Amino acid sequence: MENQTPSAKVEWTSTKVYILGAICLVLGIALGLLFHGPAQPSAASAPIAAGQQTPTAPTGNPHAGLPKVADDPVFQKLKADPNNFDLLVQAGNAEMKAGDAKSAVIYYDRALKVKEDSDVRISLANAYYRAGDVDRSLAELAAVLKVDPKNDKALFNTGVVRLNAKKDPKGAIACWETLLKYYPNHPHKDQVLEMIKQVKSAGAKVQG
Repeated sequence: MENQTPSAKVEWTSTKVYILGAICLVLGIALGLLFHGPAQPSAASAPIAAGQQTPTAPTGNPHAGLPKVADDPVFQKLKADPNNFDLLVQAGNAEMKAGDAKSAVIYYDRALKVKEDSDVRISLANAYYRAGDVDRSLAELAAVLKVDPKNDKALFNTGVVRLNAKKDPKGAIACWETLLKYYPNHPHKDQVLEMIKQVKSAGAKVQG
């Protein structure tokens, strides 16, 4: 799914960007719906999916410019137990809450080296997205879908990234329609249908 692209190459004019901006108002709600920020550790684990090279662990003090985050006791606990999965996820969560997505990437990545977890990998994708590395965000979501093709969060988020960052409305719609095919009674069905409607409507306006 991550390789889906529009059938024709489209030049995004100011009008199309304006329409996309209107869609993003809908996605602003959607981002809080499934593309959540900090993930909570899951008890279940899955086989590790192949991925690209990940950032190395931080050296020295990664919180030099973030005194409020550094005061979080989770980081003190990590000094004594640097490979604790739950603490690493909590550290990533704290960095995301503080607005430092790049530092969050480091901690989520370290957690995933300890144990594979789809929710944490989705949070890693979120952190990459927030940090501006769109391709890596999509790669992490693709890794989740390789192991679990029906993962609703990964399907939803792939659509969000494809629309917002790749300007790929067809790819986004395909992801969301696949989600609804697998989960016809998904608790957020109405919101997903509304997003599909908005994107298709915007495309019709552009064509018109």
